[in-house]
Formats: sequence, C-alpha cells, structure tokens
Amino acid sequence: MSIKKKATQGSIWMSLTRTGINVVDFLVYAYLARILTLEEFGLAGFCFLFVEFTNTLVNAGVNQNLVQRKEWTDRYAASTMTFVAFMGLMASGMLVGIGAPIAYYNYSELAAYVIISLAPITLVTSLQVVVTGKLLREFKNKQMGIAKFCATLISAASIIALAEFGYGIWALIVGKLVNVTLQYVFLVFVSNVRLSFNIDRDNFKELVTFCLPLFWMVVLRFLNKKASNLFTGIVLGPVNFALLAAAHKAEVVINQVTMSSINSMVVPSFSRVAPDTDVGALFIRLVAITSVIVTPIFMGLAAIADPFVTIAFGEKFAPSAEYMTISAFSVFPLVIANFMPNLLISKAQTKAAFNITLVNIISNVIVAACTIWFGVSVMLICITVGNFLAMPIRFAIVRKHIFIDTKKLTFALLPSFLSALGMFLVVTFAKTHISNLLVNDVLTLIASVLLGGITYVLLSFSLFYNQTLKQVQELKSMFMKKRTNS
Repeated sequence: MSIKKKATQGSIWMSLTRTGINVVDFLVYAYLARILTLEEFGLAGFCFLFVEFTNTLVNAGVNQNLVQRKEWTDRYAASTMTFVAFMGLMASGMLVGIGAPIAYYNYSELAAYVIISLAPITLVTSLQVVVTGKLLREFKNKQMGIAKFCATLISAASIIALAEFGYGIWALIVGKLVNVTLQYVFLVFVSNVRLSFNIDRDNFKELVTFCLPLFWMVVLRFLNKKASNLFTGIVLGPVNFALLAAAHKAEVVINQVTMSSINSMVVPSFSRVAPDTDVGALFIRLVAITSVIVTPIFMGLAAIADPFVTIAFGEKFAPSAEYMTISAFSVFPLVIANFMPNLLISKAQTKAAFNITLVNIISNVIVAACTIWFGVSVMLICITVGNFLAMPIRFAIVRKHIFIDTKKLTFALLPSFLSALGMFLVVTFAKTHISNLLVNDVLTLIASVLLGGITYVLLSFSLFYNQTLKQVQELKSMFMKKRTNS
C-alpha cells in the first residue's frame, strides 16, 4: 500500500476514533457543566491546565523522533523509554512542587490537593510515548484509536457514576486517572512492544539533539494554545475561566477530530516521500482539502453559537456564545499555520519549526497578556487579528526550507473561505427569523445547521464550480479504493 493510502487511512481512523472520544468527552463535559457551579467548573479547568502542560513536556519531540527515524531498534526504544520515564518523574515533581503551591495561593487549598492528585497522570503519560510512537510509525492508527476509545468509555462511566453519588469535582479527577491508566494498558496490549529500559549515551545524545528545539517549541506551543485561558484564569478568576473554557470546548473537539488528526500524519507521511517530490505542492493540496472540511464547520459554529451554548451547557454559560463566535474566525489563518511546524519537522528542520512557534507566541501570548485587562472579548478579537498579521512571517520562515507558491495556495483556499463566510452571513441573518418561527432552541439549532450546510454547498458549486469539483475528486481519490495501485 502506498504512503498516501496509509496516511489517508491513518487520518480516517484517527478522525473516527477521536470523534468518538471527543463526543464522549463533550457529553461528560456538558453533564458536569450542569451539576457543578461556575466556580467549581473553572477551578477544575484551571488545575487541568497544569497537567496538560507537564504532559506536553514528556512528549516534546520524542514521538516525532521515533516516527521519522529510518529504522526501529529495540535498544533505541529502550533508551527512549528511560529518557521519557525520567522526564515523567521530573514533570510530576514539578506539579507537586510548583503547580500545587501556585494553585494554593491563587485559588484555594482544594486546588492544591487536586493538582497533587493529578500528578501521576504525567508519569503514566510519559510511559505511553514509546508505545504510541511505534503504532504511529507502523500506521496502526486503528488499533491505537480503539484502545483509547475503550479507555475513554470506561472512564466516562466512572465519572458519571461517582458524580451521581455526590463526589463532585473528585469524580472528574478519579475518572482522569482511570482513563490514563487504562490507555497505557490497552496501548501496550495492541502494540506488542517489548518494554525495557536502557542507558546509552549516544542514544541520549541523539534524543537531546533532536528534541531540545522541540522541547521549547512544545512549551511555547502550549502557551500559544492556552494563553487566553491561562490569563483569563489568573486575571479574571474561575468564573470567567469557565465561560471561556466552555466557548473553546466545541472548537477543541472539532480541531481534535479534523486538523489534529490530519496533522498527526504529516510527519510520518511527508518524511517518507521521494526526494524529488514537490513537498510545497503536497502541502497546498493538504491545506486546501482540510479547509474544505474544517472552515465551514468553524464558521457554522460561529453562526449557531447562541442556541448551541444554551442547549449544551445551560443558561448560566450564555456569555460563552460571544466568545465562541469571535474565536471561530481564527480558523482562516490557522488552517494553514497549524500544519507548518510539523511540515518542517518532517524535513528535520526543528529549529525553523521552533521559530514558527516563536511567531505564534508573539501573536497570541503577548497579545493576550496585554489585552486581557480590557475583557475577554477584546482579548479574543486582538488574538484573531494577530494571527492574520503573523502569516507573512510564518511563510517567510517556511520558504527558507520548503518552497510554497503562495499564489496557488491563495487560489486553492478562496473557494472554501468565501463559501464559508457567505454561509456564516446567511445563517446569522436567518437565525432570528428561524427562532421566532420555531420558538424552540433545539429546533432552531437543527434548522440553522441544515440551512448552513445547504448554503455552503450551493455557494461552493455556483461560484467555484471547477475548483469545488476538483476538490471533490481529490477527496474521492483519498478515501475511495482504487482498482489499480496508486
């Protein structure tokens, strides 16, 4: 089977299983949003930020290194296991020694106990790195996805059961611990990896050389993704943090199912193409196809934010709708920018990938830090504008190593961008009339989604028939089996 087919099938399975995982996670999230107060909900989310941060540290480029190596050796895998286990112990210690005191002084004693209880998650996550690296290298996304989905189902059941017995925030903590433990057990089972530890200076040197630029990159990438949430929690408190987290939740789910699933296949697929392949042209095709799927979903979410937030999280989260609408417009620059670091990593250009992340830091973290004092809405608008303004710099960095024809990229993206914007305007103006006619939030949501889908298709084919037809054929070539080998 060709690399293109393997990568496509890997992305499909990744998307399917992530869809299942994120749907379950979203349902649990919505359930807890209704039974916990805004302050409790915000407290839990703020504590999980620390855990997410340490989880990124233990997988700082190690996975990519295992995937892009020409050969897999058990000795190198054992050295990697030792390396990440040590990182996991250090990161867990940071949670207890640094994260807990910060939570104690900024929030409460309860917050400190929550972070300490979550510290084992990082250690177990570190042990998963070698296992997932082997599965990704062998394009075994199906087995990996099913293992994670089963763990998610069991943990979700435990969270709901404990919450019904009145354990509140601790139900969520126990569920997270159950989830990460079961994931590790199931992943080891499906991968058939021989787990062992080894100390080899040469291997460690290779890991440090490859991963050190990526280490700082993932730290900055985390700050880039979580900047708005982090500064909101610190400056405005747990209630505003909860409102913003709810606004971002649906977007995170969509991103995990779509762009993150595709992005995870960039390194294993682009790193194995023939040397004479036009990588820039492949990148344009990847981004264009992704935009056809992702951009209308984000713009649709922006248009239906009001009824969606009320139905999903309840009336107390109504202010989240405005935040959701503003944030959704970042999809236009990010549908390109999100793939750039992994594109560079696939060609072993880790320092350039790090520079891209530095640009993201300036456009997101610094902007968020300076504008949060004026309110969440102002901060989100400024972050969105900053992402647009940073695109020329990102392109300049990438084009030093990989040529991308920006003119062709622009023409490839225009149909999906303009059609999605047109859909947003139609649904936004029609939503009030639909609401007055149906007098029911659920029916309004369903009708708005249907109107948006029909509008997007009509605009795409009526205004950009040739380009849209070409993209549909591209999708068919990716997802449909051919009689001849590709």
